[in-house]
Amino acid sequence: MRPPELSRLARLGVALIVTGFFVFIIGTFPDIIRLNLTPGFGMAQILTFLLGIGLMTLGGYIYTYATRQRDRARRLRHEVGIRLIATGYVLCCVAAIADLIGIGSHNLPDTEPYFGLWQSGGVLFGVLIIIFGLFLYAMTVE
Repeated sequence: MRPPELSRLARLGVALIVTGFFVFIIGTFPDIIRLNLTPGFGMAQILTFLLGIGLMTLGGYIYTYATRQRDRARRLRHEVGIRLIATGYVLCCVAAIADLIGIGSHNLPDTEPYFGLWQSGGVLFGVLIIIFGLFLYAMTVE
């Protein structure tokens, strides 16, 4: 049986995942709570859904850390998984705010931030890398 603090840590991870999901949904669809401040997809929405993805990523890491058997030595796949989780989140952030940092096709201050097909594809690719990293980190092989 696991000590109570591990189950509390796992519950914290699940709570962060659920909270992050709701923050992500509010960032993606702000009309749900009548908070659509900008026409189209504005900077506040981009930062809000990035915060949601970050909370879900942190919650997933905390949950896998709490439920993994920690008495075994960490292997190379666990270390690679942790780095893939972080790399995926950085890729999500860079793809989402590409216009703000000057590597997008609609550079500021000439136009408003644009979240188009390439940005959404980059965020999706980053999320897939996060999921793959979580699978690698959570994997236990005898």
